Amino acid sequence: MDSCRVIVLDEADKLLSQDYNHLLDDLLYSMPNDRQVMLFSATFPLTVDDFIKKHMKQAYEINLMDELTLKGITQYYAYVQERQKIHCLNTLFSKLQINQSIIFCNSTQRVELLAKKITELGYNCYYIHSKMRQEHRNRVFHDFRTGLCRNLVCSDLFTRGIDIQAVNVVINFDFPRYSETYLHRIGRSGRFGHLGLAISLITHEDRFAVYKIEQELGTEILPIPRQIDENLYVAKAPLDDHQEQQQQQQQQQQS
Repeated sequence: MDSCRVIVLDEADKLLSQDYNHLLDDLLYSMPNDRQVMLFSATFPLTVDDFIKKHMKQAYEINLMDELTLKGITQYYAYVQERQKIHCLNTLFSKLQINQSIIFCNSTQRVELLAKKITELGYNCYYIHSKMRQEHRNRVFHDFRTGLCRNLVCSDLFTRGIDIQAVNVVINFDFPRYSETYLHRIGRSGRFGHLGLAISLITHEDRFAVYKIEQELGTEILPIPRQIDENLYVAKAPLDDHQEQQQQQQQQQQS
């Protein structure tokens, strides 16, 4: 390796986990001092930041992930038992002001079962996952995008490159295993500068994953309150001419 001057690490957040970190250290120490190191990753947790400080002098960052941000997204968790999840979801549907919602599961089988349960509860719901035929997925996506469907249950197939402005609520029915997945999931709400709400249903087994994701993303997922302020995730309707005129008159009177 003493003649190798370039090393490229894709999915750097995974390669720089504790399982591989020491191997990469040994690899880099066997390369020339003037080597070039390139890292590619959707998320940059503390492990990646530490690696950059240790091995990359005057590192140059190119950020293509500005659309994946937690800005404008309010994050809550509900601590439940597995058997309580459907009841909790039903309660959320009845209390939240949902324009459109996306509900994520960790397997295709659970996607279909949950969509069936939601439909039985009386809510308009479709589902989409990777094992469906492409033409079927296209039809479901089209119907959801055009507003024919209000709630969509899906696997992580739907986490990347999908921008639907009307989605204001994302629910993790199953909590994701990785911070990158969490970031991509909740990034489906709050698109185009709008506000969004992300709620995760957390079981006892998920508690360490929650802490890990909070640390890696530098964020905080709060316990869900009894009442959620609609101003956190519901866009205000634009004023018509009469309402705007009234507002101006009130402001003039106050001044």
